[in-house]
Amino acid sequence: MPVRLNCNISHTIILKKSEFITELHRVFTLDEIQAVLKDAHKRHPKATHICTAFRIENHERSNDDGEPSGTAGLPMLEVLRKHDVIDVLALVIRYYGGIQLGAGGLTRAYNGSVAEALTHAQLNPLIPVIESQLRFPIQYADTILYRFSDKEVLRKTFDADVTLTLRTQTMDFLPQLQEITRGQIEVLYQKEMILESKP
Repeated sequence: MPVRLNCNISHTIILKKSEFITELHRVFTLDEIQAVLKDAHKRHPKATHICTAFRIENHERSNDDGEPSGTAGLPMLEVLRKHDVIDVLALVIRYYGGIQLGAGGLTRAYNGSVAEALTHAQLNPLIPVIESQLRFPIQYADTILYRFSDKEVLRKTFDADVTLTLRTQTMDFLPQLQEITRGQIEVLYQKEMILESKP
């Protein structure tokens, strides 16, 4: 199940005198990513590298920012994929401490920095739901509302017919309602959505 950061966080580790500052940001657009990156470069003008990985909508990208190819951005992106974090930008800001880490050491450092930062983050599950609107004759209102007592009813309108707007995880109740109303239930619309479950 995909998850999203509850809020931005920062976490720092020191490896062989190099400082690795990991920042995880909630982001939803490429413009937001550019703004966060610009700000990070302003705040850390003397950083040796600012490596990045992000996942938003259908976009995933990483950048080694001068580290040997494949040793920074991609390992960071792999951690985000493994934990299925979306709508996120990970930055690892490195201040070089004078000791070479080698390709394997760099990969472990960047991967580990993001993984450790995630252990300190509150992650909100993203739940797929269906929002739908149903209309049926008013004489079935009591029976149907009783059936929906455990479901999330967003709106109810009573007229000659009843219109219900609700949010459910499936529409598997529909055949039963067709039976109850003798086929007089109408689905006005239904759309799939993703809800973020916050603590």
